[in-house]
Amino acid sequence: MSGEIVLLVFPSRTVMTKALDRMATLDYVDIRRGAIVAKAQSGETILLDDDISPDQGGIAGGTLGAAMGALGVAQLGALALPGVGPIIALGTAALVGGLVGRVTGRFAANRVDFGFRIEQIEHLLAKLQADHPALVLDMKNADLILEKLKEDLRPYKFEVIKAPQPAIAG
Repeated sequence: MSGEIVLLVFPSRTVMTKALDRMATLDYVDIRRGAIVAKAQSGETILLDDDISPDQGGIAGGTLGAAMGALGVAQLGALALPGVGPIIALGTAALVGGLVGRVTGRFAANRVDFGFRIEQIEHLLAKLQADHPALVLDMKNADLILEKLKEDLRPYKFEVIKAPQPAIAG
């Protein structure tokens, strides 16, 4: 099966980092998505992935929009206006550009999702122990390469937890 979610649980952060460095050198490992998961002693689960939240998208879009708006109006000749005209023109352009950029950035961040949703890996996290970080990997052809990966990463003493495949009625 291609595209299977696997949880690799390590005894410590340093061991996980070394194993990830080793995994990057293996040419047969094709990771589609990845995340780091840790569970605190209190039971709180922390998921670190490459997902962008709508707020982050809005901030990036608003900043870029404000800069583009102000620079665009300046290039059109706003600095040649008499008196306080350039300040009003640049300020208005930055405000409108920032608002449009913020809306666009939030929309784009909502539409484009590269990370894991917590619902996708919740059943795997139930098996995670406190102070044992884990890599959550969406691997291509995981069934075929998992045994070889276990052998190559044997010195790192990790545990593999595979996500159950959904049943297909037919």
